[in-house]
Amino acid sequence: MKVLPVLGKQEGVREFYEGLLTNGIEEDYNNPKVALILGGDGTMLVGQRQYYKRDIPFLGIGFGDINFLLHRQIKQPAQLAMALRKKNWKRFLAGGLRAYIDTDIGRQNGIAFNDVYIKSANPTGVVRLRINTNEYQDKVVRGDGLIIASPQGSTAYNRTAGGTILPIGSGLWAVTGICTSEKFNTAVSQQQIEIDVLRGPAIAVTDNKIFTDVQRIKIVPSRYATEILFDPKENFEQRRYAL
Repeated sequence: MKVLPVLGKQEGVREFYEGLLTNGIEEDYNNPKVALILGGDGTMLVGQRQYYKRDIPFLGIGFGDINFLLHRQIKQPAQLAMALRKKNWKRFLAGGLRAYIDTDIGRQNGIAFNDVYIKSANPTGVVRLRINTNEYQDKVVRGDGLIIASPQGSTAYNRTAGGTILPIGSGLWAVTGICTSEKFNTAVSQQQIEIDVLRGPAIAVTDNKIFTDVQRIKIVPSRYATEILFDPKENFEQRRYAL
């Protein structure tokens, strides 16, 4: 099996990977069969953002604190090498969000696999936003900001803000207010969403890319998606509800 490695900085990652290579797994950046993520959920996100256009599945082994999208039961390189040869995986499709962001210097764009959020650029201030979706027309939200999260990202920032946790692979996005004057958390179909800044200043973030002086955002489903592999012995769905 040929793998494209994405290695985190956690303790034990390098040793695990070197052990994997001694068990017949090959490193290949040109024609890999799978992107192998060794690290935490942040490492998985880095790998997705870097290689989402490669059209290969992603498989993660958890060395982080939560390891939501990575294997927890595979502990040894030989165990993973054997699993890679079996090819009996559960497969989850993680779609991305494409954001078109109007700023003082013109339109910019970004892609996210976890979330896109817009919030006050002033830590002591608030923003006033107007959001339009198929379900909500000219909805005005006042507070720290708004999160639009994918099913994958619904367990990250969205969850800590009190948002809805979504099933991986569902055709939904979570829309969640960040410390808003009126509680606002819901799930909407994946669609075009428009957010106007009525009062700022505001910043926008697509996963880890920051945009300043934001005036307006349009979010649409990305044409790109990543496939995440899980061993059948990993109870991924149970994990989702046990966070």
